[in-house]
Amino acid sequence: MGIIARITEQPGERIAVEAGACKVSFARLLADVDAAAAAFRADGVSASSTVGIRAGAAENGHSYANWVAHLAVIKIGAAHVSMTDTASVRAALQAGRVDCVIGSFESLIEVPRSVRRIQFHADPAAPSPVAEASANDEASAQRLNLTSGTTGKPKFIAWDAAMIERRVEQVAESGVVGADTRLFPLLHLRTTAGFRYPLAAWAAGGRVLLPQARKGLERDREAMPKANLVACSPPQLKERLGGMTGAWPGREERTILLLGGRLPAALREAALERACARLLISYGATETGSIAVGGHEVIDRHPGAVGFLRPGAEVEIVDAKGQPVAAGQPGLIRTRTAIMASSYEDGSAPTGGGHFRDSWFYPGDIGRLYEDGLLAIEGRAGDTLNLGGWKVSANDLEARVGELPGVKDVCVVAMQLPEGDRLAFGIVCDDDLDMKALNQRIHSLMARRRPFHLVRLPSIPRNAMGKIPRARIASRLAALYGAARKNAANA
Repeated sequence: MGIIARITEQPGERIAVEAGACKVSFARLLADVDAAAAAFRADGVSASSTVGIRAGAAENGHSYANWVAHLAVIKIGAAHVSMTDTASVRAALQAGRVDCVIGSFESLIEVPRSVRRIQFHADPAAPSPVAEASANDEASAQRLNLTSGTTGKPKFIAWDAAMIERRVEQVAESGVVGADTRLFPLLHLRTTAGFRYPLAAWAAGGRVLLPQARKGLERDREAMPKANLVACSPPQLKERLGGMTGAWPGREERTILLLGGRLPAALREAALERACARLLISYGATETGSIAVGGHEVIDRHPGAVGFLRPGAEVEIVDAKGQPVAAGQPGLIRTRTAIMASSYEDGSAPTGGGHFRDSWFYPGDIGRLYEDGLLAIEGRAGDTLNLGGWKVSANDLEARVGELPGVKDVCVVAMQLPEGDRLAFGIVCDDDLDMKALNQRIHSLMARRRPFHLVRLPSIPRNAMGKIPRARIASRLAALYGAARKNAANA
């Protein structure tokens, strides 16, 4: 049974969506989906189409119009790409992956004239459309997922209809969604978690909160008091704890599920005190599905713990030669599951030469696996900075510096300068923070006194899963440093 069929099984009068003040029943949601499917078919969308979707104004893609468009395209049986941010739009268009786009893209990037455009809007406050139930051809549907792309080269992972259903079922098996779920999704709809958690909530008879505000704290203040489940990344949670002061309404009933990164101890304490009663961590990949899940207490055993292996997930920790290491020892993670992809859809990373090798997927993370199945992440292989033989864990430094007073966000990179590689901290903080004092505090955190540069930034760029594109930031900071030196020399 497909995901559309599962949603169709829900009682029609049951609430599926809260969009601002509008409560949308499953019957109304499905009526809007049928009307949209009929309109798209009339505009030439068919099972042979590959459609890029960005309807509605929500910056993370979670608007009512965008979800109606996605469900309609799935029901038609077409392939789709969620194009909810500049990176996904550019990647899909440059790769020539789409022949049609639904929604508005002008604010992000210019769409080539060769790509057909369909305007679409769905207003939950408008009268219910009169539309016949359209044929459900979801068996031929396909989703093209973009990987997180921290290297600057996102790749496509194709899910057919069976894979979509299995990935959604995996969420249901975790026990975090049910008929009483009121989900507020913060992760971009174009991420796999941002896509499958709302579908899993609907398949279980739960509801999804889709604020009508476009972005930022307006969306949070509108939806958070109603939410009993929030899916987000650790940086997203930290940002919201900084923006929404005091205890959050509904804290006692709320579970927050963190995906895409480690849980710092200070963030855990703040979240449990102000935002939720239950805090979960999940680790996985677009390529494999969920690998491990656990409660917040696992970080007491290891600061990078992300939970215990899920049933059906196999993980090995190996050395540089691919040989397994002893339990509890660090090494490269490799994993496989029954619902993993076998390769990248565009062939850009062929089996044997890329992340997929010998039936395993190598996510590029360094971790430890304990005898009882606890998995801990110590960072990405590329997050260990080598500065002339001095090796530094960027993740560890970011965790410690991020807890210093006045620091709102931080990234650690190795700048490539004419005089050699130099450690650099990009810091987001208030204008009145004493940078000299911060410099001394950072020096005190380091085991060896080494020179570094401290650069104030307005924000730290992150991808859709909250991960830092380290190489891009390093180039940016090196350019800023070079410009500052040039200005000083000309002064």
